[in-house]
Amino acid sequence: MALRFVIYSIPLFLIALSTPIYGQQQSIPDPVNAALDHLLSLSPADAESQPDKQKISEIIEFVRDVSAGTGIVLNERESASGAFFAFDIDADLMQVLDYAYNPDIPAYVTMPSSLQDHQWLTPQIIDALKKLPLAVEAGDELVFLRGREQESITPDTNTGGYYLYSQDRIIMVLPGPTGPVLISATSQTDASEVGRKGCVAGDDADWSYLFSEEPGINKTGLGWVDSYMYYAYSIIVYVADTANNRLHAGSFKWLNAGWAKINMVKSSHILEGIKRFAVDFKAVLESPDLPRTYELEQKYQELQQMEESQLRLQVAAHFEKIKKSGALETCPNSFQKMVSSGEYLNKIDRDEMVRIMLLDYVKSRLGRQTSSASVTQAGENVSVQSTVSETN
Repeated sequence: MALRFVIYSIPLFLIALSTPIYGQQQSIPDPVNAALDHLLSLSPADAESQPDKQKISEIIEFVRDVSAGTGIVLNERESASGAFFAFDIDADLMQVLDYAYNPDIPAYVTMPSSLQDHQWLTPQIIDALKKLPLAVEAGDELVFLRGREQESITPDTNTGGYYLYSQDRIIMVLPGPTGPVLISATSQTDASEVGRKGCVAGDDADWSYLFSEEPGINKTGLGWVDSYMYYAYSIIVYVADTANNRLHAGSFKWLNAGWAKINMVKSSHILEGIKRFAVDFKAVLESPDLPRTYELEQKYQELQQMEESQLRLQVAAHFEKIKKSGALETCPNSFQKMVSSGEYLNKIDRDEMVRIMLLDYVKSRLGRQTSSASVTQAGENVSVQSTVSETN
């Protein structure tokens, strides 16, 4: 069984022709840029350097002080487009660790619109992850983890493409100016597998995604392209404001992706991807109806241990709801035919069936309609607003 750990990922927006371009006069201060370089230099799994607390403090102070909703276009990194986005979470860091960095709860529970699956390629790090909450409680030292992982993301809302890739990751917890701080940084320097066709069934807020093994994207005249995530870098920082029971979060992301070695990603696409992640992350963690961690762990174990025939029967009911809701109308005909004929259900593997049913369980507990194309965004009352200017 694949070991799971919650990671941070942003789906692609390869050619969103109607997406507005964002611009911002504000820039990242030089000391913060130097600190970003330092963090990314630590992420290769074979690196031997250690964190420099003084440099890292520059990033912590920047994230703590920047206003939620601020979006900034970053300087390119090795020809990869970049963007920064800030948002607040009404929760403490322990809650993020208990749900989002708990290896006994699948990653997609807290980031359902961003991630399909994840596994550590250095599984010994799992025990260390379980000790992170103790490090936060102690609060007097820096804890530093380093490893390599593999993840697959959900289909892009514009192209339908989804990708599988490996990357290096560091995680650290350390004391901050207003409470503990959690930092995660990744480096994907090997190209992903070729992009494959997927589909967002209905409203993205419903978290219903379909996956195929067919290479390409769902764009008229471009379905044939072999697209890749060539390389990507990301840093996310959570700064706890203990007095107000709030987290200030800042996400830095660079991405080079496209086809024929041409980067088709713009900073505006990355900003939209971060916001897609942030809205669902906030909606899940801030919900008063979120199941307790032990409930999620038990439900996950129950689904994993269920007879495959029974599990497939439950997933069949899920697809019947999708068909009746009209959600499939947002997908290409090929997906509609596979679902309607039962071919899709017969092809998907056990892990995918468990993901579908666990997310349906979470949606029902959070009070969301399940398998409906007309889901109301659960995070509407905490939607992330960008302060960046828009130009067509």
